[in-house]
Amino acid sequence: MSVEELIKEDKKYVLHGWGYSDITIVEAKGAAFKDIKGKEYLDFLSQTAGVLGIGHTHPKYVKAVKDVLEKVSHTLTMFTNVPRVECAKKLASIAPEPLKNNCKMYFSCGGSEANETALKFAMITKKKKEVISVYYAYHGGTLALSGLLGQSWHREGLVRFPGFYQIPNAYCYRCYFGKEYPECDFECARMLEWQIKCGSAKDVAAFILEPIQGNGGHMTPPSPEYFKIIRETCDKYDVLFIADEVQTGMGRTGKIWACDYFNAKPDIMTTAKALGGGMPLSATVIRADLVPEELTTAQWHIFTMGGGPLECAAGAAAIDVLLEERLWENAAKQGDRMTKRLKDMQKEHKLIGEVRGPGLFIGVELVKDKKTKEPATDEATQVFMKCLEKGVLFGLSNKAGVGNVIKIKPPLVVTSEQCDKAIDILDEALTEVEKGK
Repeated sequence: MSVEELIKEDKKYVLHGWGYSDITIVEAKGAAFKDIKGKEYLDFLSQTAGVLGIGHTHPKYVKAVKDVLEKVSHTLTMFTNVPRVECAKKLASIAPEPLKNNCKMYFSCGGSEANETALKFAMITKKKKEVISVYYAYHGGTLALSGLLGQSWHREGLVRFPGFYQIPNAYCYRCYFGKEYPECDFECARMLEWQIKCGSAKDVAAFILEPIQGNGGHMTPPSPEYFKIIRETCDKYDVLFIADEVQTGMGRTGKIWACDYFNAKPDIMTTAKALGGGMPLSATVIRADLVPEELTTAQWHIFTMGGGPLECAAGAAAIDVLLEERLWENAAKQGDRMTKRLKDMQKEHKLIGEVRGPGLFIGVELVKDKKTKEPATDEATQVFMKCLEKGVLFGLSNKAGVGNVIKIKPPLVVTSEQCDKAIDILDEALTEVEKGK
């Protein structure tokens, strides 16, 4: 089949669901991939918001998957399988406090399923039906989760799940209250109590939060104090705090978890993407004392492919690589290097409004004017496309309000040379767009 025929058949049969490109990837290693025409690209998105944290085709990861595939392909979830036990034990050993070695977990296939599991567990055990999230949140693509997503375009034309609410997020660059940190007294965090007291039916089971927002544009809370207020509010009103670490986990922020970075102390953590290293694997990690005995064996929840031996072998191998190579340290090192250079570029480029981190979870917000902060959405799309043409894949949401942020999240194995090349190309693209080329 020729390249042209392949693209034609793809368009005929496949629904992509999240934009479209005719770039056909056929080979990849580390932080780079090649298309079917032989062109090489730097992967500074890790193929969907950090999935390939340990890089493409890591030898230890490949061997682990091959070894299990030669023995067993799939098992019914009620049966025990060795890779699942190994993956669970390893994940428990690196979980953030208070979950570390004090948790039970449910495995599924992706972040949406992990978050659905967390919400379902919260509602069942708390016997409450309401949930709160924040503006610009992204917790998955299911119908129920669309009611917790922070941009209205996610919900257009869909039924919104009753009892799901949003409060302002920690978006210091565009504070909803017109204040600046630290004089703001964390009004965004204190809104959680107001929502529970005044905007709910006093039936709130859980508050779900990405420690640093991914799809929304890498909005980062200013300090651990934000999470201290969240934790105190959840305790006061008997609300479970769910930390969505689907994008931020497994070393990306320069710590193993963003919860570690902020000392967030969740009751439940969800993780996916980098956990599977390319295989569909996610986990809902729940503080052990919150799990009623009857739920350990009851038929309260099921995903057919959840916790399969192949996926869990991949997850265990991804954790091994993370720990053995201490990849979070490289994330901190390379993230600091790139963030410093980007902040220097901010002085030179009129389009760069703000540079956000930490680690290899970098967001560059583009604006038309640094005083008015008008989002440069069209310009961001142009920068993104120019970078792709020049051989670097960055991240970009293409909807107004979130589409003006260039997202930088390469595999954690990325080298200094690759980082320098990627930022060089971003610098070139920004200059060309600013000059109208």
